[in-house]
Amino acid sequence: MKTITILFSALLLFSACSDSEKQKVIDAIQDINIKNDVEADTVTSLDDTLSETSGLAYIDGTLWSHNDSGSKAELNVIDQENGSILKTVTVSNATNIDWEDLAFNDTHLFIGDFGNNEGMRQDLAIYKIKLTDLKTKTTVEAEKLAFSYADQNDFTKNADTNYDCEAFIAYENQLYLFTKNHGNEETNVYKLSVNSGTEVSEKVTTYNTNALVTGASIDLSNNVLALIGYSASGDNKGTPKTWIFSEFTDADFFEGTQDKLTWGTPAKAQIEGVTHLDTGKLYIASEKLDYSNSLGSFTIKQELYRLDY
Repeated sequence: MKTITILFSALLLFSACSDSEKQKVIDAIQDINIKNDVEADTVTSLDDTLSETSGLAYIDGTLWSHNDSGSKAELNVIDQENGSILKTVTVSNATNIDWEDLAFNDTHLFIGDFGNNEGMRQDLAIYKIKLTDLKTKTTVEAEKLAFSYADQNDFTKNADTNYDCEAFIAYENQLYLFTKNHGNEETNVYKLSVNSGTEVSEKVTTYNTNALVTGASIDLSNNVLALIGYSASGDNKGTPKTWIFSEFTDADFFEGTQDKLTWGTPAKAQIEGVTHLDTGKLYIASEKLDYSNSLGSFTIKQELYRLDY
């Protein structure tokens, strides 16, 4: 009861603050991370241009990102100290319908244009770009891999669809997609080749995350897969989640060691992108979020976090 009273008093004080004072409080909260198994540190706020940052890829010391649905078909290099944009690369022959994640191998970067919140899309695609072009040019062309889900036959609008996707990796000459299942809060894994063309994806397995998966990254040198997401229901709704899978054989990601980690950001932060920085170290990014309730309105900035597991 004492804790509840203190929290209620704090909320009343917050509601009495001016808008500028409220924002200062939110800025301070974003630098305080609740620790549970691991420590997540706020690295920096991201440039305002990346208010809907969705995918992350750390390649040869360079951090890449992009915005999601309806934004320009652009990739951005992020300054890892202050979150500013160092370089922008335009993908001249692509459209950003709903870009959701980045994956890469030794030769190419892949952009997942597979956001599908209501399960209606029949134009799902992955764009494939040469790493050598990204490093030397500001305008590039991409090869296109169009795909569909082998087990989806109904494209009726459905808010509880299990055919949304915001996470994938490149592994052993294949692309593995991890769906964001609004209907059952699991993730289905689908497999595609890395070659361009049109393909029907093969469903591989399912894992019960009890949350919505929004990003994936694989550390190939240590064979470790990281998934991120957030709780979608109950008292912990909005709480960020991280899953670490290791000691698996081939692509049986969920058959080895499994660790579920809870870490702190503001409860309503929308965690979207993840990439391995080094062994046991992740960069994680969140989108800007305008939030309001009966006590007032405020903005949670787009942020770059570092999580060591």
